[in-house]
Amino acid sequence: MINRASLQQAFDLLDYLKGRGVEAIIAGGCARDIFFGVKPKDIDIIVVDSSMETVGLLLAEANVAAVGFHMYRGEETSDRIVGGYKLSGADIDVLVYRCHTVSEAIDAFDFNLNQFAIVDSRNGIDGAYVRFVGKHHWGQLVAVREDASASRRGRMFDKYIDLIPRRATAEPVNEAPVGGADGVF
Repeated sequence: MINRASLQQAFDLLDYLKGRGVEAIIAGGCARDIFFGVKPKDIDIIVVDSSMETVGLLLAEANVAAVGFHMYRGEETSDRIVGGYKLSGADIDVLVYRCHTVSEAIDAFDFNLNQFAIVDSRNGIDGAYVRFVGKHHWGQLVAVREDASASRRGRMFDKYIDLIPRRATAEPVNEAPVGGADGVF
């Protein structure tokens, strides 16, 4: 389970990567869970327009211990994910996407329910927001990619059924604070 300290660690690493010219964002399940008022179990930092080698060197330069992994053993079988790094002692993954922009990476997520991102992270936890950035509103579960397995579809449906009542509203809401008086952290 992620706490404020681990989220701050992810924000710090995100700022470090961006400061070194790497385009990156915290997006996916972590951002989605915060939006719905649930403490996330892990954090994914999405990196684009970079290589595994560059990210590995930057992590080493920052004295961040991590174990690298390739999603497809280095083969060009994925149209989006190359691999990533699991930080040692933290529930934080740095995922390297084969995309040129973070928007392109988020558009390639499998379900709209995952198309949430933390924005304004440079303002700290209390100044950051989670924003829904998908094309199909989160009020209805939509498979953005058709290549999701049946088990993945089932897990996403269960997640949808669990989360939607937490943010039920008469008007569409597409943004929520990360911290502060109304945020999870």
